[in-house]
Amino acid sequence: MAASLRSYEPRDADAVVELSRAALSRPELHVGNPLWTVREQLETEIADWEPPATETLCVAEIDGQVLGFGGVEHPRGFTHAELFGPLVAVDARGQRLGTQLLERSLEIARGLGAESVIASVGKQNSRGRMIVEAAGFHPRGRPQATFRLSPGEHRPLGEPPDGTEVRLATREDLPAALELYRECFPEGRFPEAVWRENLEVGTVYTAVHDGDLVAVLNIDPTDRWIYHVGVTASERNRGVGSFLLSRSLEDYWQRHPGETLGLDVDRDNVPAIKLYRRQGFAPWLVLQSFELAL
Repeated sequence: MAASLRSYEPRDADAVVELSRAALSRPELHVGNPLWTVREQLETEIADWEPPATETLCVAEIDGQVLGFGGVEHPRGFTHAELFGPLVAVDARGQRLGTQLLERSLEIARGLGAESVIASVGKQNSRGRMIVEAAGFHPRGRPQATFRLSPGEHRPLGEPPDGTEVRLATREDLPAALELYRECFPEGRFPEAVWRENLEVGTVYTAVHDGDLVAVLNIDPTDRWIYHVGVTASERNRGVGSFLLSRSLEDYWQRHPGETLGLDVDRDNVPAIKLYRRQGFAPWLVLQSFELAL
C-alpha cells in the first residue's frame, strides 16, 4: 500500500521517538535532528515552538502505522530553518519515503518564509547524505563531534583561575556578550534578539575577570544543549573556559536535576575536545552540516 503524508499530531509521539531511538542506535542512520530517546524529551523540545510542531513536522503512514518522520523547526528570530529527519523505518525503505518527507519539509520551510534550511547527517549515513545532496544541499563547515554528559558522570573542577568568577549574565552584559560571541563564532547565526531573550530567562552564563566579561556559554533547557562556549583570546589557556563550563553545569543541574546535556564541537578542535573529555563528556555522534538556500 502507498504511503500517505500528513501533519504530526501528539498521538504520534511514541512512534516518532521510536524512529529517533532507532536512528541513534546505528551510525549508518544518524541525523542531527531529532535526538530524542524518550517521549518527555520530544514534548519538552517542541512545547514552545512557534509555529507549533503540528504545523511544521510531518509523518508518513502505511496502513495506519507511522513509518517515517520529517519536518523543520523555524526558531523565532532566525532566517534559517532546521531540518528534522527524514527518518524512515528500516523495513519501510525502498519506497522513497525519505525523499517524500524531505520534499514536504522543504515546502513547509518555504511556507514559513525561511531563507535556507540546515540539515545534519551522520558521517556514516551515506543514504541520508545522498538524499540531501540530491535535493541541492551543500556541505557547510567541517564535521562536528557531538558529546553528551549526565550529572553522575560530571567531573567538576576545583578552584577558579585567579580573579575569575562565574555568574548568570544580566541584560547589562548584552553588549559584551555579543562582542565576545562574534569574536569566538564569526559565522554564528544567533540574532541579538535571541541573545536578549536568553539573558532574560537566565540561560546565559559568563566568566568575569577583574570586572570584565571574558567568557560566555548558553545552556538551552528546551533541547538540553550547551551552545557557544567562547573565551576571549587574551584569556585562553588559563582554564577559564573549563571553569565556566564546570560551574555552569553545577548551577544548571541544581535547577534541572538529572538531565543529560549535549554539545557540538569541531571534530578537529583537539583542545576543546580535551576540555570536554576531562569533565566527563562522552562522544556520541559525528555529523556533517548541509545547507540549502530557498
